[in-house]
Amino acid sequence: MGQLWLCLLTLIVLFSLAAPRENVTARIQAHPPVPTMYHQLILSCEVTGDPSPKEFLWEKDGHHDPLQKGPDNILLFPSFNKSHLGTYICRATGSLGTTVATYNLWIDDLANKVFVFPQETKDSHVLVRAKPEQPLQNFTVCLWSYTDLTRPHSLFSYATKAQDNEILLFKPKPSEYRLYVGGKFVTFRVPEGIMANEHICASWESTTGIVGFWLNGKPWPRKGLQRGYTVGAEAAIVLGQDQDTFGGGFDAQQSFVGEMSSVYMWDSGISTLEVRAAMRDSPKKAPIFGWRNFPYKTVGEVYLKP
Repeated sequence: MGQLWLCLLTLIVLFSLAAPRENVTARIQAHPPVPTMYHQLILSCEVTGDPSPKEFLWEKDGHHDPLQKGPDNILLFPSFNKSHLGTYICRATGSLGTTVATYNLWIDDLANKVFVFPQETKDSHVLVRAKPEQPLQNFTVCLWSYTDLTRPHSLFSYATKAQDNEILLFKPKPSEYRLYVGGKFVTFRVPEGIMANEHICASWESTTGIVGFWLNGKPWPRKGLQRGYTVGAEAAIVLGQDQDTFGGGFDAQQSFVGEMSSVYMWDSGISTLEVRAAMRDSPKKAPIFGWRNFPYKTVGEVYLKP
């Protein structure tokens, strides 16, 4: 009887060794998929084919020491920045052995580059592939522009299906800027001066309706607009054209011609010191989107140039 059990046990072992093992794979996923500079970023090591991986070893290519080792499959970056760029490796070990996944963490850094809008068109624009996660009670928009236009033109257009001028930065003439919120606007008069790069920031808060405006780092007297209003989050955001319908309805006579760069948007107000930091592409607080990691698509005749 003992010999029979021994034979059965031997057969079981042999069959288990010969049986094909389920394919074990691992992959690294980023959350969010498009990382935003100075926001939280998570890399997760997802394993299939092994019901219970016991250990995750995180490494970065070119670094001798492991970044993290233990049962946690999450690698957390509380404030993602350029020092985190590179290739990451996850080694997941479980009862079926070790499997390896790699992930290249890079961003499209637009530092020292500009969008060039070379001529008047009815369709050329930059589509910003980002939007707020929830309706806005506060916002700030900043950008550099360089143009010799004297006719009206749009710089930054944020439209929802309910309101095409939900947020609009518009320059009707060389001596004037307008900020629209919810279809209404306030005007800021500026010196015409000689043609030069101009950096502008505009902020708005719902609780008071106060609008702030800065030209080349200098604050203008504050004004009031749309107190108690809420800006919708389901938006189409466009540079260089004025949306008269959601994502379209452009007019060539309001198109931007020139150069634009350092575009930032926050879901909060901003101080004069923070405006000046944004002028240098060194913002102090995390934007919804910004020039160090700008999710965009060029449409028509728009070029990215040094």
